[in-house]
Amino acid sequence: MTTLGSKQAVVIHHPYYTPLIGWTRQVLIPGALAQYHRLTDQTPPSPVPGEDLQLDFIAQHGRYADVTSVLNGAEHLRTKNGDYYVAFADNVDPTHLALRSLAALGSPATPAVLAAPFDMTAAHTHGVIVCSGAGPVQTMVALVEKPGHEQAAQLAAKHGTGNLRLLQGRMRVTPQLSAHVAATARRTEGEPKLSLAVAAYARSHRVDVITHTTPLTDLGQPNRQEDANPHLEPSSAPPDQG
Repeated sequence: MTTLGSKQAVVIHHPYYTPLIGWTRQVLIPGALAQYHRLTDQTPPSPVPGEDLQLDFIAQHGRYADVTSVLNGAEHLRTKNGDYYVAFADNVDPTHLALRSLAALGSPATPAVLAAPFDMTAAHTHGVIVCSGAGPVQTMVALVEKPGHEQAAQLAAKHGTGNLRLLQGRMRVTPQLSAHVAATARRTEGEPKLSLAVAAYARSHRVDVITHTTPLTDLGQPNRQEDANPHLEPSSAPPDQG
């Protein structure tokens, strides 16, 4: 968020993590990073990133879903009349440039999602976006949530790999998309999925797809060694932060 020059951000966390939030606030408050560098005899960076960022923490409230986290955050930030950015914590960006790419490309008045080039071996763990257009900014046509290998191969054969992208955990949400997501959550009996709500919105509205060639690290997925060896069990993970 600091790469965008944001002044306010909110972390929506699973209630499971509530006991840790007091400690986390102490680590992230203004001056904490500089103090850490002093205690470890390191020279603090100048300027210190995030020193002007108001960072709030709230437990997810409502039905357990990623849509709920997004709507909780929008309500807290009072974003009724403006765009806001969503970053899922289990998709780690080691370059800290993904959100900047999302903000720099496309129209500020148009919702946008970050995507990676299509990879057949990773399709089953991502939403696969069917795109139109060319270049780093394309338009979402459809989205298939975590297709199996056979379905992913069919998508590649039908649309071509150049028109397919893998959904990443970064998004720019407009007031119109936010209202659509809220309406979708109210109508859905099961767990509403943010990716599917965005795909439904894209059927009648433009949604930009921004290709970012540096992959994010998905903490919720087993590593490639575990994928290749069916005898290995994926490491257990705490509940999703939403």
